[in-house]
Amino acid sequence: MFDKFGEFDSWEEINRAAEAQKAEGDLEALKALAVENGFDEEDAEDFFESTDNTQPFCNAEYAALAKIRVEKNELKVEREFLMLTEELERACFSAGMLPLGVRRKGKRLAEYLAMVIDAGYRNAVTPPKAILDKVTAVPSQYRSQIKTGMPSKEERMEIMKEYYGEVR
Repeated sequence: MFDKFGEFDSWEEINRAAEAQKAEGDLEALKALAVENGFDEEDAEDFFESTDNTQPFCNAEYAALAKIRVEKNELKVEREFLMLTEELERACFSAGMLPLGVRRKGKRLAEYLAMVIDAGYRNAVTPPKAILDKVTAVPSQYRSQIKTGMPSKEERMEIMKEYYGEVR
């Protein structure tokens, strides 16, 4: 992850790097920059071919989503973690400064998801007996040991704020 061009700290840094590759006329390097940072090759091609020099390669939200995409693919996120990742992606469009925090160097999806798991574990509860009696995937002698927990949406937003920075 981020092996060739390094990890960018902001969407502005990505734009400067993309503009430099475009100015050099190096489409292949621009494509490599795009893919390494979670963008599509087609985005690089469109930017390279554009004559509108006022349009940046990306904005804050798109840069955050692209970073999440890279990390999600590397982690092979699925099931509950995919749902949590998608929630983070949606929050990037409605939570003020969050995309800037997501894009910051050193911030990792794995750490955020671990914080959510920790919060769920700390708040885990034993389901009522009426529910446990209906559980079929766990042998009956172990059902009383089942505990489950997931932080509420509000708690997850607080974790986003704590980890990625101020969420407005």
